[in-house]
Amino acid sequence: MQLHREQEAIEARGARLVFIGVGNRRFAEAFRRELGLTVPLYVDTARNSYRALGMKRGLFATLLSRATWRSMARAWRGGFRQKGVKGDPWQLGGVLVVLPGGRIAYRFLSQAAGDHPPVADVLASLGP
Repeated sequence: MQLHREQEAIEARGARLVFIGVGNRRFAEAFRRELGLTVPLYVDTARNSYRALGMKRGLFATLLSRATWRSMARAWRGGFRQKGVKGDPWQLGGVLVVLPGGRIAYRFLSQAAGDHPPVADVLASLGP
């Protein structure tokens, strides 16, 4: 899932896309360059936001999960090749849509590496 490709659609709904990563600033800048990001990119080296949201972390949720291997096979068939590990390789992510006032309109926590929500669901949570 490449939400950064939907930046215009997100902003058209009055929202703002923000990324939070677990690596360090050097990794974040490399990530920004690789994807051509123009949105805010923050680094949470202590993983506090990940823990607060209940995002999974661990060997089973990442490397040993059957779902991860299915996602890897799908990515390979699609021509995607991971260029290396940056940050915490055992930390899974997710997507959170927070509305003004702090109300959470959408929450998706990855259950395995490569587990992403449908972009249409994320956009729908922002309204028309």
